[in-house]
Amino acid sequence: MYKHIWRNLVFTLGLSALAPVMAQAAPAGIQLRTQQSYTVKPGDTLWGIAGHFLVHPWQWPQIWHKNPYIQNPNLIYPGDRIVIHYGANGEPELGLASSFSENGSNFVELRPQMSKEAVPSVSTGEVMPFLGTPGVIDSKKVFAQLPYLAAAAKQRPTYVTGDTLYTVGLEKASVGSRYQVVTLGPELFQAKTHRSLGYALEDLGQVTVTQSGHHAAVQITKLRKEIDLGARLVPVVTTAIPHYFPSAPLHAVAGHIIGQLDGNPALTVGQVVIIDQGARDDLKPGNILQIQRSGVTTNAVTGKAFTLPDQTIGDIMVFRVFPSVSYAVITMASQSIRLGDAIHSPASADGTVQK
Repeated sequence: MYKHIWRNLVFTLGLSALAPVMAQAAPAGIQLRTQQSYTVKPGDTLWGIAGHFLVHPWQWPQIWHKNPYIQNPNLIYPGDRIVIHYGANGEPELGLASSFSENGSNFVELRPQMSKEAVPSVSTGEVMPFLGTPGVIDSKKVFAQLPYLAAAAKQRPTYVTGDTLYTVGLEKASVGSRYQVVTLGPELFQAKTHRSLGYALEDLGQVTVTQSGHHAAVQITKLRKEIDLGARLVPVVTTAIPHYFPSAPLHAVAGHIIGQLDGNPALTVGQVVIIDQGARDDLKPGNILQIQRSGVTTNAVTGKAFTLPDQTIGDIMVFRVFPSVSYAVITMASQSIRLGDAIHSPASADGTVQK
């Protein structure tokens, strides 16, 4: 499993060694690498591509040239060539090679119909299992009101793919409808106030309605964990592969890592975490936040506790946003990440927080 994670996300650990920073005219706080062009390859991610050109990949939107003739400028495909172009004011722009002419003026080159898949934001193997998960529910009372698996023709300790079960609460469900099987996960709290933010829902698998009626019959079609009678049901959420470039939040954000989703005790690159900031804090998918941790040592003269300044130990990219919490994937880490670590808006080269 760890080999799989490192193989898929090796770009995240190598960004600092890709190339030195070059001294060129650039918008304040933006640091460019020496690379002048890059041809997109299968398996690339938008985060990794941004890291070829920028010391801080989340600054991509500030210098990305959006060709108005391309319907979705964030869709980049294997074979596309990305280049740095310097405008009349001397400031750099990143864009597809087809967006700039030799003399610097813009011209139109329409893309042919693509048969390839567009490059995703981050490694899909890590985030896709959580893009369609049911997310967060407000309270145990709301959870208890969800439809549930009530009975089986043959009672068993647990049920597997292919088993047929009978439900309560799906009277109006049509044959072929799909539902996720969930159980109540940990309660989530705002780190500073300890205010409850709801409960994470743990995804156990999927069922499909095979017979409608008062006690609709369902068949287990996907199994992630053990499924027992009493498990609740929520409609399957159809999700698409994310195609957004990394970006800084619109406003300063400060919060904490308050949960994890995959049960792996080692929080490192590729792991998914829950943070106590969400849509109410203006977070959006693709936003990058830095993970910070303060340390305490001993004053060599007085022998008393000495608090060290906060140190940035990693980055996370938000990929799913709820009202009060968000899911994020760890994209960079210089040491193990822990629950309770602080998260902040990224700082620019001069140390000021991006706003």
